[in-house]
Amino acid sequence: MTPADRQSRLAQELLRLEDPHERLSYVQDRIRRKPPFSEELRTENNRIKGCLTKVWLHSNLLDGRCVFEVDSESAMVRALASLVAELFSGATPQEALNFRSTILEHSRLEAKITPTRRQGLAHLETAILAFASSCLPPSSPCT
Repeated sequence: MTPADRQSRLAQELLRLEDPHERLSYVQDRIRRKPPFSEELRTENNRIKGCLTKVWLHSNLLDGRCVFEVDSESAMVRALASLVAELFSGATPQEALNFRSTILEHSRLEAKITPTRRQGLAHLETAILAFASSCLPPSSPCT
């Protein structure tokens, strides 16, 4: 499943709930079952710069696919960041680089998210794309 397919499926799932507040609660409920990061993953190297609330991103490449996990001090930020990370997880590095998240717009949650949180999610996506880019083989020099 591509990131765009995951985004479409998640947006449809969220839009089944008419009330945007219920959608946000649902997003939080989805992540509550996941345990928080261990202290060894809550490092400065994993921390997303530019977020007011501390957010950590753990990135791996397994069998040629990107795997992203996030954690945060804030339950709401953790839920929203996990929603974004979920879109990119399972993608090849090239698929990740070819995708831009619009899940907040597609699920009609954008108006319920503060500009500061939207900016933090943009920083998260930038870090995800940087990791995906680092996983591509170096291009050959132009001749």
